[in-house]
Amino acid sequence: MSDPKPTIYEADPHTRAKHRILKAYLERWLPILDKQAQVVKRAKHRLLYVDGFAGAGEYEDSVPGSPLIPIETAVSHSHKFTCPIEIRLIEKRSDPVNHLRKLIKEKKAALVGTTNLVIPDPIEGDCEDEVRKLVSACTQSGQPLGPAFFFLDQFGYSSFSMDLVNTILRHDICEVFSYLNWNLLHPFMSDQTKHPGITKAFGGDEWRQVIGLSGQEKENRFRHVYLEALRTRGGARFAYPFAMRDSNNRVIYWLFFCTNNIRGLEEMKRAMWDVDRSGGFEFSDKFVSDRSSMFEYGDSDLAKDLTAELHGKTLSVRVIGEYALTNTPAFKYLEALRIMEREGHLRPISPPPERRSGSFGDYPEMLVEVRRFIKHEQAALFR
Repeated sequence: MSDPKPTIYEADPHTRAKHRILKAYLERWLPILDKQAQVVKRAKHRLLYVDGFAGAGEYEDSVPGSPLIPIETAVSHSHKFTCPIEIRLIEKRSDPVNHLRKLIKEKKAALVGTTNLVIPDPIEGDCEDEVRKLVSACTQSGQPLGPAFFFLDQFGYSSFSMDLVNTILRHDICEVFSYLNWNLLHPFMSDQTKHPGITKAFGGDEWRQVIGLSGQEKENRFRHVYLEALRTRGGARFAYPFAMRDSNNRVIYWLFFCTNNIRGLEEMKRAMWDVDRSGGFEFSDKFVSDRSSMFEYGDSDLAKDLTAELHGKTLSVRVIGEYALTNTPAFKYLEALRIMEREGHLRPISPPPERRSGSFGDYPEMLVEVRRFIKHEQAALFR
C-alpha cells in the first residue's frame, strides 16, 4: 500500500522527531564503524547508508528529509573519516525521485573535493527489488555488504517483506531501522484484500490472531507478534520497538530497530534519549505504562524492575546489562546495580579480592545473585 502524498509537503512534528533520532544515531554510528574499518582493513571497505523510501529529499520550507540527513551528518562531523561513505537512495514514485535527483545533484556540486562521500544517482524503483539487486551485486563482486544501515521508512505497511529484512541481516554489521504504521494497519484488518500485504510484512499468518481483539490488547499483541517475526524470521538478535503516540496517548506508528550487535542497540537508545523530550516516543509499554513519560524512567526504576524480573537468578554483570538494554527503556545500568547491591537485592558471588563495593564496570563476567527480599541481618548493614 502506498500513501498518495504530493511531491513536497509539510514535515509534521512526528516526522521531525523521527529524523532527529536518525541523525543522532548516525552521528554515533558512522565514526564507530569507521574506526572498526581501520582495524579490519577490508578490501573495498566503505560505510553504506540505504534509504529505501527516499521521497523527494526535503519538505516544505526546505526542511531536510532522510536522504539529506546522512550527507549533512558526515560533512559536519568532527570525526575525520578514513573510508568512503556511500549513500544509496531509492524512491518508487517518479515525481519525488525527479525532485530528489535535482536536489542531490546540487548537493554533490557543492561538495566537490571536500568530502569522501559517494552518492550514486537516486534510483527510481521498488525498494525490495533494488535492495536485492544491491545485495546480489555485492555478493558477486566479493564486496562485503556491511557495515550498512538500511532506513526502511515505508509509506504504508506492506512495502517490504520480512524476507528482505532477513536478507539484509544475514550479512555482517548490517542494521535495519523500519517503520510500521499502526494507524493504517488496524482499520484494514477486517478487509481481506489487505491480508496478503500484512502476511508479506510478517512472513507468516500469525498476525491473524489479533483480528478478534480490540484496544490496548490488540495493539500490544500485534507488536509482540511482529517482534517475534523479526527475531525468528528476520534474523534479528536484537529487535526493539519505539512507539510514537499522539496527544491522546494513542499509538500512531512504531519504529523497529534491528541489529545483531548489542553496541548498535545501545547507541540507538542513546540517540532516542537525545531527542527532544516532548517528542512523544516511548521505549516499552511494560516498564513505562505507570509513568507519564519514558524520560521519568531513572536508575531507581531500573533497579526495581531488574529486581522484580530477575530475582532468584544468578547471572553475570554482562548478561544483566544485555537484559536492561533489550527489555527496558534504559541504556545505562551500572548505577542500578549499585543501588541493588546497596539495598541488598544483589550479591556478588566470589568477587575478586580487589573489588570495591558498588564496582561493576570492570567485572563484566562476575556472577551476581539477584534477590527480591532482604534478610534482616543484611539489611541492617546498609542502615
